[in-house]
Amino acid sequence: MSDALRFELSKALVAAGFVLYLPANILPVMTITIAGQVDSLTVVGGVMELYDGGLVPVAAVVFLASVLLPALKLVLLLWMLLLHGTEIRRERRMALHAFLERIGTWAMIDIFLLSILAAVGQLGILASVQAENGALFFGAMIICTIYAAGIYKPYMIWQDPTPEHQSL
Repeated sequence: MSDALRFELSKALVAAGFVLYLPANILPVMTITIAGQVDSLTVVGGVMELYDGGLVPVAAVVFLASVLLPALKLVLLLWMLLLHGTEIRRERRMALHAFLERIGTWAMIDIFLLSILAAVGQLGILASVQAENGALFFGAMIICTIYAAGIYKPYMIWQDPTPEHQSL
């Protein structure tokens, strides 16, 4: 795959990630039914439920992994792509790319936990957990960030500017 194609694919994936971020955080990711009471929860709604239930450390972890970290990844990727072909802060961008590669899949822990809850949380009329459309958007957004960081290779940070890299 050519470097120009890698650059364009990374741009497209970051743009898709930004588009998917809003519905991933607005739409319900799961519906919980406990003793006939049905609650649809968004990611932020789940954080608030955990916080209100006294699980402040768990709420903080979910907020960091599900809301803050994906937004940070998208912003960092956008910054790296905007500076592509320039000499500005190349060492910093290399370190950030390594950071993005390390934390890439951690946000998928939410989807993993939701799948476990949906699988084992089926207690008939007493309780059930069902995944909703927001989980699809969330998973797609995370996959976009993982692939965008993976397709944009670190050596590309050190490339000299060329005409195809001059505009985003």
